[in-house]
Amino acid sequence: MRRTIELTMAALGLVLTAGCVVEPYGRVVVAPPPPPVVVVPLPLSLQQKAERGDAVAQFTLGSCYANGRGVPRNYSQAVRWYYLSARQGYPPAQNRLGLCYYKGLGTPQNYAAAVVWYRKAAEQGNAAAQDNLGICYFSGRGVAQNFAEAEKWYRLSAAQGNQAAANHLRQVQGLAGAAPAPNRPTAQYPPTTPTAPAAEPEEAASGNQVTVDEIKELSSAGVKADTLTAQIKSTNSKFTSQDIAAAEQAKVDPAVIECMKANTR
Repeated sequence: MRRTIELTMAALGLVLTAGCVVEPYGRVVVAPPPPPVVVVPLPLSLQQKAERGDAVAQFTLGSCYANGRGVPRNYSQAVRWYYLSARQGYPPAQNRLGLCYYKGLGTPQNYAAAVVWYRKAAEQGNAAAQDNLGICYFSGRGVAQNFAEAEKWYRLSAAQGNQAAANHLRQVQGLAGAAPAPNRPTAQYPPTTPTAPAAEPEEAASGNQVTVDEIKELSSAGVKADTLTAQIKSTNSKFTSQDIAAAEQAKVDPAVIECMKANTR
């Protein structure tokens, strides 16, 4: 009897190991296989992406610190993240880092350093940096005063739809005595000396326009659509059709995209 029980238990163990089950009345049936376990990785936070070296995330995190978006405003932290992004060659971060040096936000004021970073971004076609570099040439801050160079950078920025640069361009042309003929070399302008710079670059803090990259990063980090639209409106941010297409491709909330469409340049 004992031997029979042992054999029965061994057989039952084999049945269970094989994925079968024994019904109450002794019938053995094959159990359905368990559903596959699908492991869905959690999305990385903005902080995690920045710490892993993502240049856009580093810029966006720096902007959050500079503007007090979701974190207490901290210019030193803003400079840190702007620098990490800027040294990877990301133009918006290079421009913002230049602004911090120009205004002395989170770092000692240094016009020469501002010019270095403005130039890096301007040469990559960043419109804001082109305007800011023009201001430095116009005012002689961080670089020798040169109206021809100022006009050159203002013109490049204005051609991208930067209204501030267009205003600065008219100012430098007015100081030259009159608007130039289309084919007149700017190097022939009289060396008029202004008493003040054309304008101060916008502060690298509240009021900075929100970039499409920031929108994409903040959206993926879970920032709500109403928060993003409020930032777009409060900073008077403007977007191109390419910006809007990039946001759509990144599956940004439709409400944010509609707000971007209402603020095109």
